[in-house]
Amino acid sequence: MSAPIFLLIDAGNSRLKWATVSSRGPVRVTGEIATKDATSAWIAALARKFPGHQLILATVVPKLLPTFRRAFSKRIEVVTGNSRALGLAFDYPKPVEIGADRLAAAVAAHASGHFPAIIIACGTATAFTVLDAKGRLCGGVIAPGLQTQLAALLGATAQLPNTLLQSPRSALAKSTQEAIRAGVMLNFQGGVKEIIHRLSEALPGRKKPDLILTGGNAHYLTGSLDLPHTLRPLLIFEGLRIIGNRIWAPDRK
Repeated sequence: MSAPIFLLIDAGNSRLKWATVSSRGPVRVTGEIATKDATSAWIAALARKFPGHQLILATVVPKLLPTFRRAFSKRIEVVTGNSRALGLAFDYPKPVEIGADRLAAAVAAHASGHFPAIIIACGTATAFTVLDAKGRLCGGVIAPGLQTQLAALLGATAQLPNTLLQSPRSALAKSTQEAIRAGVMLNFQGGVKEIIHRLSEALPGRKKPDLILTGGNAHYLTGSLDLPHTLRPLLIFEGLRIIGNRIWAPDRK
C-alpha cells in the first residue's frame, strides 16, 4: 500500500494556510488566502485540485466545516477535542472547547516528549497552551494578538493616524506613529512575559516549562523574551501531519 499524501489546512480567523506533505514530510506551507475568501466554490476547487490527498483540517471558523465535509467526503479528518488520533490526555473539563489550532500545536509539542511546556501561538489572538509535567493539556490563556491590539487602539480613537505594525526604533518615541508602535509592541512583549511567569508559577513541580513559540508574530518575541525558547513556525502543521499519520499511516507516526 502506497504512503498517503496529506493536505493540511489551518483555517484561522484571519488567514487560511495549507500545505501538501507526505507521511514523512518535511512540512512547507504551499499557499494561503484570507479566510473570508474561502468560499464554497474555492473549497470545491481545492478538493478537485488535490483528489488523492487526505485532508486534516484545523479550523476555528465553524461555518467552513459543512462545505469542507461535502467537498472532501470520506477523506477528511476534522480536529476537535474528541478527535481519535490526538494522543493527548487532558486535565481540562471540556476538551471540545479548545480551539483546533491549539490542539494541533499541543499534539506536535507532546510528540517531542518535553514537558512541562508552554506553547505561545502568536496570531490574531496570542494563545498560551500548557502541558503539565505528565504531558496533559491542562489549560492556558488567550490574549489579544498584535494586530488586534493595534486595530482596537486605532478604532477607539479619532485622532490617531493609521500605523504599520513594526518594531519601534526606541521606547522613547519622537512621533505619534512611533509612540503607537512602541506602545503596542512593548505591551505585547511585556504581556507575554508576565503571562509566562504566571503560568509557570501555576504549574506544580520545580521543573521550568519548555517555551515553544509559533505563529506569524512569534518573531517579534525572539529577541525580547530573555528566556530559553524554541521557535517552531510550523508547529500546527507538524501536529496535523502527526494526526494524519495516526489515522492513515499508523506505522509512520
